[in-house]
Amino acid sequence: MHRLAALASALLLATCLSSCGHGTKSYCSALRADQGRLKKLAKETARHDAKGAEALGGTVDLLTQLRDKAPDAVADDWKTLVQALSGLDRAVKESGAAPADFGSDKRPKGVTAGQYAAVQQAAEKLQSTPVQQAGASIEQHALQVCKVDLGSGLGGSG
Repeated sequence: MHRLAALASALLLATCLSSCGHGTKSYCSALRADQGRLKKLAKETARHDAKGAEALGGTVDLLTQLRDKAPDAVADDWKTLVQALSGLDRAVKESGAAPADFGSDKRPKGVTAGQYAAVQQAAEKLQSTPVQQAGASIEQHALQVCKVDLGSGLGGSG
């Protein structure tokens, strides 16, 4: 009887992965298609100029699109991650500096103490346990279900 219940659970899970909520197949295809773009945006975000800020905004836009395609299994994780990254994007844009300008413990030139504190708070939220766990869950799901290795770029310890 336990084997039958386990088999029924496995079939239900497999069916849900392919049809529950948003289509897992289209989500996985989008992850594969956007993987290179995500890596490129990550490199560009490290620039110390306006292109760095543009890349951070582009990353938020791309992750928002992926969030909107995510299956139910990771929908809440995507919401958590995108919300935190959007907060950082807003704070950086309001400061007028590039994201990479905040890499040291010194306030960037032309950034007010309030703007600096807002960026620091947003960055701390990105490093919070719930956001890191959401990123790790997204990565694990991508690897196990979609066979896409996001390379520990969304959370976790990599």
